[in-house]
Amino acid sequence: MIQTENQSAQQATPSPEKKTAQSLIKQVVMIGAAAALLYFSFRGCDLAAIWAYTVKTNPLFLLLLLINGIISHVIRAVRWILLLNPLTADGHKISLFNSFSAVIMGYAVNIAVPRGGEVVRLVSISRSEKLPVAGVLPTMFIDRLLDIAFLALLLGITLMVVPKSIFGELPSWLVPGGIGLTIATFVGLGVLPHVHKIISWILQMPFVKAKLPEKWATKFADLSDQFGEGTKSLTNPVAYLPIALLSAVMWVCYWLNLYLVILAFDIQDKVTPLNTLITFTIGSIGVLVPTPGSVGGYHYLLSQGLMKTSGLNQELALAVATVQHFICFILVACIPAAFCMAIQSMRKGKSPVM
Repeated sequence: MIQTENQSAQQATPSPEKKTAQSLIKQVVMIGAAAALLYFSFRGCDLAAIWAYTVKTNPLFLLLLLINGIISHVIRAVRWILLLNPLTADGHKISLFNSFSAVIMGYAVNIAVPRGGEVVRLVSISRSEKLPVAGVLPTMFIDRLLDIAFLALLLGITLMVVPKSIFGELPSWLVPGGIGLTIATFVGLGVLPHVHKIISWILQMPFVKAKLPEKWATKFADLSDQFGEGTKSLTNPVAYLPIALLSAVMWVCYWLNLYLVILAFDIQDKVTPLNTLITFTIGSIGVLVPTPGSVGGYHYLLSQGLMKTSGLNQELALAVATVQHFICFILVACIPAAFCMAIQSMRKGKSPVM
């Protein structure tokens, strides 16, 4: 009987070869998706015209874009420290350099391996700060949930302020929908620190205990524990406000990234700050597409947004999208990541393993 159970367990657990094959297939699919989205983005456009627009950009604003992009990641690293603080021993302060290094190297790896940077980020901070992996992982999950919440908030605000002149006659539900989404986001942010208590309370209900299979009950209990670990800092009123403010400032930096590109192309007369907000919201949805470095999805949605909101031609819209993506998603990640790796290498006396 025991032998049969062991055999069943072995059959249920994928072999290393199978896991590698599945990972390879996933990578190929994501690369194919990126290629397809790039094709749809650049189909029928004049590449020479895109290059002509690009070489006329103002280098000063592009330099400011690079700096602002790095600042946004520093802010994320500071916010992550606040989420990680409950995991540290008394008196131990997490290094901003270690937090920033983990964040930026994670972004750099994501350029080649979609979502692979999350593993690098997890391992990096766990090793450098001697933190338990099981404790760090929930904070990364909460970090992403905060991003999704602020994107939802931004989308709700955008729906309320989008001018009729941009998309013609808008559906009657758009403004109420934007208000509802905004309110729901605030409610969700308020409930987030108490999710683990809510899950635990539901699991203890007699009806749920009687009907929910033990396997699923265990999974939900683990999920509840993870939320409890990841949201410890959110239950502290002293930390909650700084986390909220840092999140807001970080998203302002993201919006400024796009507007600095608009200034670099000297098209601010066509793309107003409001149009930039609307386009930025549309483009941010493209970041959720798990392609290498958000390639393709971001290009397509951002360029389409610029064409719809501001009337830019396809070549100019794609030039803006391409320049911003290259600087914010490639240079902003790779240059600081290289410096961080070099510093870590000098500290350890050997090359770091990513």
